[in-house]
Amino acid sequence: MVLWRNKTAKTEADRPDTVPGAIARSNGIRHEPHVLRYPGTSLGQLLDQSADRFGDVPAIVYAESQWSYRELRTAVNRLAGGLASLGIRRGDRVLMTLPNCPEFITAFFAVSKLAAVVVNAGPLVGVDDLKRIFEMTRPKLVIALDLQAEILSDVHGCDEDDDRLEWLWISLKRYQTVWKKLGYQAKLAQSRPRNGLTSHGRRLSELMDASPPRPPTVAPAPASTAVLQPTGGTTGVLKVAQLTHANLMANAMQLTNHQRPRAGQERMLGILPMFHVYGLSTCLVTAVFNAATMIPITRFRISVLLDAIVRHQPTILPLAPAIIEPICQALEDRARQEVLDVVNDATVTSGAAPLGVETSHRFERLTGVRIVQGYGLTEASPVTHANPVDAPRPGSIGKPLADTDVRLVDLADPDQPAEPGAPGHMLITGPQIMDGYFENPEETGCVLSVDDQGRPWLATGDIARIDEDGYTFIVDRLKDMINCGGLKVYPRKVEVVLNREPRIRDCAVVGREDAVKSQAVAAIIVLEQPIGDIDTLIAELRHYCRLHLAPYEVPTHFEFVDELPRTALGKLQKFRLQPGAPRDGATPQENAAPQAAEDTSDPQ
Repeated sequence: MVLWRNKTAKTEADRPDTVPGAIARSNGIRHEPHVLRYPGTSLGQLLDQSADRFGDVPAIVYAESQWSYRELRTAVNRLAGGLASLGIRRGDRVLMTLPNCPEFITAFFAVSKLAAVVVNAGPLVGVDDLKRIFEMTRPKLVIALDLQAEILSDVHGCDEDDDRLEWLWISLKRYQTVWKKLGYQAKLAQSRPRNGLTSHGRRLSELMDASPPRPPTVAPAPASTAVLQPTGGTTGVLKVAQLTHANLMANAMQLTNHQRPRAGQERMLGILPMFHVYGLSTCLVTAVFNAATMIPITRFRISVLLDAIVRHQPTILPLAPAIIEPICQALEDRARQEVLDVVNDATVTSGAAPLGVETSHRFERLTGVRIVQGYGLTEASPVTHANPVDAPRPGSIGKPLADTDVRLVDLADPDQPAEPGAPGHMLITGPQIMDGYFENPEETGCVLSVDDQGRPWLATGDIARIDEDGYTFIVDRLKDMINCGGLKVYPRKVEVVLNREPRIRDCAVVGREDAVKSQAVAAIIVLEQPIGDIDTLIAELRHYCRLHLAPYEVPTHFEFVDELPRTALGKLQKFRLQPGAPRDGATPQENAAPQAAEDTSDPQ
């Protein structure tokens, strides 16, 4: 049995858990009491506690505005009262399609305080998937950016007889400079729907102005659902993960235990989209858990990001490879000492997509800082692994967070453990694992199983290996593994080799149907620059691969494209590389193209 558990607690929470238990054994799996003591509170109560302890600490810094934790709590209570006046009650679903902004933070906690449920769709979701989210979750209220009115009218239309659905609109114009306000107004005129959808509903600011700052009298149970998070993974099949208050609180505490932030003293960069669970957990929930100052940035532009780093001096920088690469490029083009001074004193983390070893070394060479890579899934709220802050190991996702157990099972026989040191399908359990997919027991049964102790094990779909020091390395996706005449080919291994070729900018390796071998290895390649003699290039690439790979691992097919389909955070969408799959068009929310963000606004 390949099993690893991180039993190290580094905070004041290192006390016996209130849940009784002793070491038990079930199928060779070791079960122990929790290392951390998890608070039995809700997300709304979390904000109250931070406001009580650190009321004068800045909670949000955005454009030229700033709110303390005491002011944030007042705003959240006002909005909660306003939502209650609209009829929002316990268990009601509120669809939010907001970018990173103060209103996202306020609305998130207001909905949570009412024991209602946030449907965290975000502004980049495609029309088809947004329609499915409406159908699947049946929200009672939509909170949206005014610039999205046109797309939302296409999705839902405007039925005057439909008095079930309420609409709240927010505008970011008030945060803008005079000239940018004119541009915002022009965009708003272009995006105004002809069916008058924006006239149905009211402004969020108006609702808050009319509501007293009294806290709600209801309180959600920790085990109740807090967030419905749309996810498509790499399959492209839209599902909605049910994350409870306890799930998100547990992950915030696990990350706190791992990073050891100073309560009331940290400044958290908020460039990761909070409408993705990675940004939601790290940049919002964990930030409030530690009364950190949040620095939300609505849209990623490298110049805006670097200026924000210099101006606000964040001490924790949660990033993704799609953000790290432009930072490296910008610093290579122009070394900015003021940026380096901030980064040198900060903790820099990476998630959302695999961080290449070369990118990690490149960032360290430019800044002197080693990136702490982690790993997670939407279904795990999301973080399950992270490298030690003081000893990150490039290429590894690190070790399991506290109270997170990992099993590797045999690839051919899932009922058997993987051999020690050998790759296996990674299963994970811990307090951060979701309840399941919303109203989808079939898909839930495919990824969750419960052991004799009642603990849910999440099948990650990732092939991993664990070294002798307990560091985990992702080998590949289980479903991406290629069966080439009975021999296993791991696409990531081939991709690493190809990406070292100077003429290749990006690549993906997939399996193509083959009458003889069942599957053939195909390489889809993005070149640094056009090359005229493709036949000669293919021959040279095939020869290059033979120098580094086993014969059966060498691609038999080479295809050339302008770009590979990736998510806004850089995750490769291999399902869109299969024959007949669309290369563009509507995709799940987390798979939207980064360019879509151009229409959300720019408060900077």
